[in-house]
Amino acid sequence: MAGRTPLVKTTAALLAACAIAALAGPAFAQTASESELKAAYLYNFALFVEWPAADAGTFTVCQYGSDSLGSGAVALAKRSLRGRPISVHKVTGKDIENCRLLFIPASERARIRDLAQSLRGTTVLTVSDAQGAAREGAAIGLSLEGQKIVFEVNVAEARRNNLVISAKLLSLAQSVMDAP
Repeated sequence: MAGRTPLVKTTAALLAACAIAALAGPAFAQTASESELKAAYLYNFALFVEWPAADAGTFTVCQYGSDSLGSGAVALAKRSLRGRPISVHKVTGKDIENCRLLFIPASERARIRDLAQSLRGTTVLTVSDAQGAAREGAAIGLSLEGQKIVFEVNVAEARRNNLVISAKLLSLAQSVMDAP
C-alpha cells in the first residue's frame, strides 16, 4: 500500500489540474458567475502553492478594497483547504499581512505594485484580475480572453514571498515570468 501513495497523490494532483483547466471552459461559464469562477481559481491556485510553514489555523483569503468576489466569496468560505477552514475577509490596510492569499481586484490596479512591495518577504500569495497584474507585481494575474479565464504567473514575485508554485500549475499558465 505504501508504494501506491505517490501514484495516488500524482493522480489527485492531475485531476485537480484538470479541474482548473475545465473551469475555463464555456460550459462551466454558463452555470457559474464570473465571481464564482474567480473564487474557484483562487481555491485551485492555493492547492498548487506551497507555503513555508503552514499553520494549523484558518486559511485566510482577503479581498483588497471592493467586494469583487461577491457570491464567489461565500462559496469559497464554505470550503476547506487541506483540512483547514477558509475564511474570506475584505481588507484595506495593514491587515493584508494576516492573509495567506490576497485578491486585488481590477479596480485597485494602481495599488498592485505598492501592495506587492509591502508584502515582500511575507508568505502572502497575491492574485489580481487587473490587466497586466503579473507584470505589475502580483504573483498571479487572471484575465478574460473571450469566454475563457486565463492566468499568468510571476514566479519571481512568488519566490520573494517565500512561496513555491507547483510545476503543474505553471504548465497550465498562459505565460510564466521569472523577472525581478
